[in-house]
Amino acid sequence: MAQESSINRASRRTRILNNHLVQSPSDPTSCLRPNSCLSYTPPEVTESLDFDTKEMRKILDFHNLEDRDWLFGVIKQGSVFNGKERGGRLFVLPDYNQTMEQQREMTMKRIKYLFERGVFDGWLMKKGVEAELKKLAFLEVIQNFDQSLAVMLGVHFFLWGGAIQFMGTKRHHDKWLRDTETFGLKGCFSMTELGHGSNVRGIETVTTYDLKTGEFVINTPCESAQKYWIGGAANHATHTIVFSQLNIDGVNQGVHAFIAQIRDADGNICPNIRIAECGHKIGLNGVDNGRIWFDNLRIPRENLLNSVADVSPDGQYLSAIKDPDQRFAAFLAPLTSGRVTVATSAVFSSKVGLATAIRYSLSRRAFSETPNGPEVLLLDYPSHQRRLLPLLAKSYAMTFGGNYLKMIYVNRSPGSAKTLHVVSSAFKGIFTWHNMRTLQECRDACGGQGLKTENKIGHLKGEFDVQSTFEGDNNVLMQQVSKALLSEYAAAKKKNKPFKGLGLEHMNGPVPVIPSNLTSNNLRSSQFQMNAFCLRERDLLNRFAAEVSLYQSKGESKEHAFILSYQLAEDLGRAFSDRAILQTFIDAEANVSAGSLKNVLGLLRSMYALICLEEDAAFLRYGYLSTDNAAAVRKEVTKLCGELRPHALALVSSLGIPDAFLGPIAFNWIDANSWSSVKH
Repeated sequence: MAQESSINRASRRTRILNNHLVQSPSDPTSCLRPNSCLSYTPPEVTESLDFDTKEMRKILDFHNLEDRDWLFGVIKQGSVFNGKERGGRLFVLPDYNQTMEQQREMTMKRIKYLFERGVFDGWLMKKGVEAELKKLAFLEVIQNFDQSLAVMLGVHFFLWGGAIQFMGTKRHHDKWLRDTETFGLKGCFSMTELGHGSNVRGIETVTTYDLKTGEFVINTPCESAQKYWIGGAANHATHTIVFSQLNIDGVNQGVHAFIAQIRDADGNICPNIRIAECGHKIGLNGVDNGRIWFDNLRIPRENLLNSVADVSPDGQYLSAIKDPDQRFAAFLAPLTSGRVTVATSAVFSSKVGLATAIRYSLSRRAFSETPNGPEVLLLDYPSHQRRLLPLLAKSYAMTFGGNYLKMIYVNRSPGSAKTLHVVSSAFKGIFTWHNMRTLQECRDACGGQGLKTENKIGHLKGEFDVQSTFEGDNNVLMQQVSKALLSEYAAAKKKNKPFKGLGLEHMNGPVPVIPSNLTSNNLRSSQFQMNAFCLRERDLLNRFAAEVSLYQSKGESKEHAFILSYQLAEDLGRAFSDRAILQTFIDAEANVSAGSLKNVLGLLRSMYALICLEEDAAFLRYGYLSTDNAAAVRKEVTKLCGELRPHALALVSSLGIPDAFLGPIAFNWIDANSWSSVKH
């Protein structure tokens, strides 16, 4: 009996396997039925657009829309931008099959292509707000395609060129700016050293003045003083800005900047200079990062960038700013452009990831809710909405924050220097952290397709990873923000005057009160949201000041007390950033007339505010929210995901990114992977 049962079981398995292999539809008892092949349905067929996406794009991109579209077209048409057809569409794709050396040469070919088409006209020679905004718009377009290209242009125009513009004087402008704009020379920026990155004041390169010859002499005194990560230095740059300690008659006058030639017109390295590779990186291999050593390099006295301090022919050190700390601050104040462009580029990168992942989730299906029912769109799963839609709301919010930051930058003045420094530091940190988190979530949300380099998301992760540390380590920047807020706090208390500036005016009013039982109406109120953010910032600033004071009362120095209070400092830096971003969102929303567009912005603003409340443990840690109210916030975020779901396609279509600049899976991912797309 047992033997017959074993034989019968084997026979049944054989029949089932046979039916599976031959796909026989004639056996009505078979549980294995043939399935029709999946087909791609564009989300535009099934999704509605309930607001004007062109109007939304105008609000987001904010300036120079026609210029942006022109440059997108220029890039799309250029053969040097690696256009490939996928699924019947043209995409400009990463150069993932090229060696490091090939990527670097391609970067230079792309610069030449854009230069010949007038893209860089006026980037240094034209002045005024309109010229600066156009330059920023063009750089944002370029960052959408190739971050290596954007970094090389940023080094040449914003760092090298910007240093000459803002740290130099007329003699430097007349000699260097036009040649920089026309690429008669190629500039780089030698600040970072092997032993010093964020701590610029501690750099070890030393420059002395030779009274006999009227020259400065630059030296790398030790290996830790070698200039490191200098973009453009390894292969292409002909000149550099050298940041160095200036020693006059045995007295160190602090960090100053000098112009030095490192290669001749034929690309040969100049005497008394050694240059080496930094090597292969996890991203940005189209940037030729190099290391530089100076061995008694002599440069003319006039090559000192002297807007803040100078050395006379007879060797006298001259500066109207006598205090070394104030002089150092004035010296570095103009160098905020790097943080501005890094912050805005991070938001655009997150948009590329989100537009690709969300469009994919609007056509890709997985699993059925019933045995023979249709598979469900990824974005119809509440869990998938939770992964992507809060990040989309944050990207919208940070776009408004970035626009605010750009306007501070292009309208900068001595009076706005502090605001520009604090806001650019805060936003650079928050935006770049958000970008890396967003790209990781988008990569995961696309499954295996997210792993393909041509679908861009993984590639962007490698390209943008360094943003968390260059132009200032994010954790250090958060502490700098808090230190600036503490200075404002101390000044207001000492003078017994109200707070003014940096958005701290809310400190002058009564302490906001959070309702004991939050309703949906409360949670979606912009007034409640701002009150909650101001309450957190206000309390953290008070706590931070008290903790620093407590450490000082126990004998710690002010600086060490600040270091010991790092946790509150970082919490406060985030609180300041979130509140400032929310304010820019509220301001942008206020300029929109009543209607569907304003309604969607209200949903996004509420999503941004509430996801910040949910994610920051400070709201529970310090009792700003009760556990019941925290649960209400979490529930409301889920409701907002459901309400934003019908607008998902319209929201990513409003981001102003042409189809060719997204990953192929954002569109017909079946055709993009079909046999006909394979090269034979």
